[in-house]
Amino acid sequence: MGKSKNLAVLILAAGISSRLGEPKQLVKYKDKTLLENACIKALKVSENVFVVLGANYDECKKEIENLDVNIIENKNYKDGLSTSIKEGILNLNNYDKTLIMLCDQPFISTSHLQKLIEKSKKSEKIVCSFYKNDVAVPAIFPKKYYFDLFELSGDKGAKLTIKKFGSDSIVLEDSFAVDIDKQEDKRHLI
Repeated sequence: MGKSKNLAVLILAAGISSRLGEPKQLVKYKDKTLLENACIKALKVSENVFVVLGANYDECKKEIENLDVNIIENKNYKDGLSTSIKEGILNLNNYDKTLIMLCDQPFISTSHLQKLIEKSKKSEKIVCSFYKNDVAVPAIFPKKYYFDLFELSGDKGAKLTIKKFGSDSIVLEDSFAVDIDKQEDKRHLI
């Protein structure tokens, strides 16, 4: 399956990782950082990859500067996840759809992202992942939802928009839907 030219991938990686106690973007998995892993996956499905960085900006930027990605700095990252979505969406108006993903979900496969993309080609709805009995990112948002994403505030993510408008979804096994948020989550990386 080829890369999509009308699809942007937005990787959210600006957070301060307060629960983890260290920058999650820089945690190693398979000899690469979580941030590098997310970028490499994204580049397999789109040539239009945008990464929102904030906390530990310089260190994170250095990790991915050799990859063909667009780096967006979110200076308001302390105000929550919504600020990263807004910064990203401001840069994506030329794209018909945006796949939003997080840098701290290393077990979500490229094939899952590809399934989301394929389903979105046949749908005008938001196409999201479904795991742990809930809708979530990674998810693809058609352009008609960009304004609603831009209206998010605080530490709220894209899930609010998914729930507000409904979606088509692709099931993801719970075992692949691990976020690296706390120290005990790192045991999954071994």
